[in-house]
Amino acid sequence: MAWLDVIQKEVVPQFIQPTPCRAPLKKRFKNLPRFKSNPCAKRGGGTLFYNVAGVERFLKQRTLPGAGQ
Repeated sequence: MAWLDVIQKEVVPQFIQPTPCRAPLKKRFKNLPRFKSNPCAKRGGGTLFYNVAGVERFLKQRTLPGAGQ
């Protein structure tokens, strides 16, 4: 698990150049496995952590030709 800033700096550059800013990444990762630091909070709930393996799998399927087939 990693939060979006770490994923943006370390994982995404391996698949996408130039690296997009946070907003489009957050929109793309909407349906990926994630974890809120406080899931009981009514609004927000703190930092949102994404499953790194899920993000890598998603990026491989969307960016590399022939991947995922």
